[in-house]
Amino acid sequence: MFRGTSVGSSGLQRDLNLVRRRAWLFIPFFILGLIIALAFGSVAGNSKAVASMQLETVVQDLVAGGDRGLRIFEAQSMTGDEKFKQEVITAIGDPNFDYARFSIALAPISVADGVSRGILTVSIEDPDKAKAEQYRQAFVDVFTKEYSTTDGLFRQRFVSKKQAVADLDEKTFQDAVAKLRPLAEAKGLPLDELVRSRQFSSAGLVQELNRQEANLQGELAQVEAALGGQGQPSGVAASAILGQPVTDAQAAGALRDRQAVLNAAVAIVRQKRSGLSDVSLDSDFLAQLDSVRTLAETKNESYVRLNNARVAVTSAQSDIATSYSFSGGVAGSNIGRVAVVIAVTVVFGLAAIYLLEWLSQVRAGHSSASPGA
Repeated sequence: MFRGTSVGSSGLQRDLNLVRRRAWLFIPFFILGLIIALAFGSVAGNSKAVASMQLETVVQDLVAGGDRGLRIFEAQSMTGDEKFKQEVITAIGDPNFDYARFSIALAPISVADGVSRGILTVSIEDPDKAKAEQYRQAFVDVFTKEYSTTDGLFRQRFVSKKQAVADLDEKTFQDAVAKLRPLAEAKGLPLDELVRSRQFSSAGLVQELNRQEANLQGELAQVEAALGGQGQPSGVAASAILGQPVTDAQAAGALRDRQAVLNAAVAIVRQKRSGLSDVSLDSDFLAQLDSVRTLAETKNESYVRLNNARVAVTSAQSDIATSYSFSGGVAGSNIGRVAVVIAVTVVFGLAAIYLLEWLSQVRAGHSSASPGA
């Protein structure tokens, strides 16, 4: 009844005893496994570690076009910044690491005013899987920090570029003013008022002279109306116009005196305004003046954009979701090499043990059969 069990148990025991007895056969195949693992690992290809980062930046407080510098393309551009590269190399811990080994690709999803989405994929290859993953993680950690934080490089680059443009425009304007000032002083002209052209300002000296002439012309019209009526002007009318008591006998003379003063004032105001008008300036001076006026506007617009950028980076929210993947080069890893060694040792070792045992039994059977024959 229990014969099958005992036979099976004895068969298993025989196999175990056989393996123990010929265990030395595993040694050469262990050595062979090491050789194969090293050789196969060298030709199995590099390990490739990949990270896909889904990026989204939303600017809550934005003027039209004011986020051009906080979009997905600028996020990719940041990875080429020398400061960013150095941070990644520092995070890796190898000052001789070649940053160019990283492969970086951008796939935009949507770009509009105030919203920018895309997927940034970074990958790196290395014979050692663990090192490939280490390098990838260093890049992802640095990118996440610099992209997401308020004082990160992503926002710093945006504001610094606006600042650089404003500084350049300011310097260009001041240089142009310095060249034009001696020419204006030689002509006895106020350069600051000339720069505040009618095109750019409503509070310049020319505009003020226009207003003054308009007031004088209005008062002159009242005087001429009083003098042009039938008969002699009354003292009451003259008093109302001149703002002081005037008798009927004095009215005509007082109004004529006022008329003469107003006509002289109008002529003087016109003369002063004409001296500041573009039509009275020579062409060379006017060309330089127009350039300075334009530079003044450009400078002001640059500072407006700079302050808009500062508002934008404060209100911007950047989110990042990262997924990881891995491919190739498994045999090149330590775990892969160990698996190859174990597989070669066990498979070929057991095959050799049973083959040698079978040959021994064949030889023993042949030897025992010979005397009887």
